[in-house]
Amino acid sequence: MCSVFVPSAALKSEGDFLQTAELLKKLIIPAGVAGDERGSFEELRELLSQYGEVKSDSSGNITVTRDGEGKHILLDAHFDTVGFVVTGIEEGGFLRLSKVGGPDMRTAEGTELTVHGKEDIFAVICTVPPHLSQGESRVSKDGSCVADTGMSTENLRRVVREGDRAGFKISFDRLGENCVSSPYTDNRAGAAVLLKALQYTKTKNKITLLLSAQEETGSAGAVCAGFKTDADMALAVDVSFALTPDSKASECGIAGKGPMIGFSPVLSRELSELLVKTAEENSIPCQREIMGGRTGTNADYLAVSRGAIPSALVSVPQKYMHTPVETVDLRDIESCAELVARFLERV
Repeated sequence: MCSVFVPSAALKSEGDFLQTAELLKKLIIPAGVAGDERGSFEELRELLSQYGEVKSDSSGNITVTRDGEGKHILLDAHFDTVGFVVTGIEEGGFLRLSKVGGPDMRTAEGTELTVHGKEDIFAVICTVPPHLSQGESRVSKDGSCVADTGMSTENLRRVVREGDRAGFKISFDRLGENCVSSPYTDNRAGAAVLLKALQYTKTKNKITLLLSAQEETGSAGAVCAGFKTDADMALAVDVSFALTPDSKASECGIAGKGPMIGFSPVLSRELSELLVKTAEENSIPCQREIMGGRTGTNADYLAVSRGAIPSALVSVPQKYMHTPVETVDLRDIESCAELVARFLERV
């Protein structure tokens, strides 16, 4: 740990807490299963325009640029989500699905979905009652499954085609005093961190905020954006594993104890240490996340883009990754945002 938990200025107001929850909710609502993120662009244009010039590209990335006179810093939070793709339409209103990215199929059976066809429709992933299945899963090992729309085959074919995406049904629930549970806090929580950081910071540096596409299927958005940018450095904000009683403490951070600062061979040690120093000097709680190789985030790709971009990683601790109940602590989003804001003023 970098420090004990000391409430910072950004955490003192319940109003700030409520604003953070509302911002996160706004970011979670737009659909964005990997490879089909474009629909979220128009939904977010008005929200993002207050932070700078908003553009999209052919990869599905959204960028927000705020001009400055110092270094050019690329801030990344991937905006795509895990989900499913329709591979077939069966008689009786059933859809065959394959996974996009890595949804946790252990929790899939009986899950509520939204299918994004010509219009959004409700569906549920089929499950055989335990009385008839002897308890074994009917979801295949490769993640393919069947969903029930309840529609006639004729009507279903009018609104859904093979190749359409489906995602966990959107929900947003407060959990206890400080947490929220929702299917897509990975990585809309990272986006919330960066937008809050831009509100808090007084940096004079040029900032490009990248809400990147297709991270869950190989980071194609970050690869393309990293190649195009002339940034002097990059900071990726994502989520990482938070401790629960059934997980290993050595592999997890702790929800509510602040940002997880990444240390990895692919990351800039100088920037990682500067993040820690910034946290300590501003009484921001933080945790070190040590990785012996790749980070599994867009930072891996930004770090080797063009002539190499010195890169750092900050993560929000999250429970239940890639399930319909991903859970984050609003205190961590606030403290991550303050850390990024103060970091931008130092580099």
